[in-house]
Amino acid sequence: MLAVEGVTFSYGTRRVLESVSLEVARGEICSILGNNGAGKTTLLKCALGILRPRAGAVLVSGEDASRLGRMEMARRMGYVAQRDGAGARLTVFDAVLMGRRPHIGWGAGTGDLKVVEEVISALNLGDLALRHLDELSGGELQKVMIARALAQEPGFLLLDEPTSNLDLGNQLEVMETLRRAVAERGIAALMAIHDVNLALRFSRRFVLLCGGSVYACGGPEIVDEESMEKVYGVKVEVQERGGTRMVIPLGACGGDGGRDGGGEEIYGK
Repeated sequence: MLAVEGVTFSYGTRRVLESVSLEVARGEICSILGNNGAGKTTLLKCALGILRPRAGAVLVSGEDASRLGRMEMARRMGYVAQRDGAGARLTVFDAVLMGRRPHIGWGAGTGDLKVVEEVISALNLGDLALRHLDELSGGELQKVMIARALAQEPGFLLLDEPTSNLDLGNQLEVMETLRRAVAERGIAALMAIHDVNLALRFSRRFVLLCGGSVYACGGPEIVDEESMEKVYGVKVEVQERGGTRMVIPLGACGGDGGRDGGGEEIYGK
């Protein structure tokens, strides 16, 4: 279990998160939803230990993350950032091998190379193994970044907008890859995402952030007309199709949708 308990964070005097709590279990994908400036990226960075909360705690399998060393955190948690690795002259194989850094002593061993080869094979990246990252499409690059995170063999995977700037086909391929990895490896995934319908298709647990606080947390049933209007300031119609909820936007409702001045947009997201 990855648990965030009452996390509060500010950039200077600007409060971005206020007493945020959530849990995500192994074998589960949890989507963080909210408008620009709601605090999604900041929340992920607090969970990873990149940012230190002013209050609250992050528990990794019951242990206080603030007491874990950087390498121990890297062994337990993998991170996929937005467009990470774009433009690098690393080969795909070397980029995935970098995911083994928390486990490597003086150099990569046979076991490390085996893990990399297995991950590359599992994500169908074999044909790209010797190509450089700056030669890849957006979808291919995102799959490589997920592969690098999986090569860490983490118990928890955190992703920041893993489908941003991808076409429809690549969005589905990346999300299918994530769902398969979570199911087969028994890891927990916490994902910040803008596409509500994509989240509804691939997640079964949701956290709705509004103005830096948790508006609702639970299953797909919390994604309804009332919550979408409150969180996004948009009137919607929610339908059930093939057992999956679908959100159809109807138009702005005139409210601010929980906007708090765009704190994240100013400070990096």
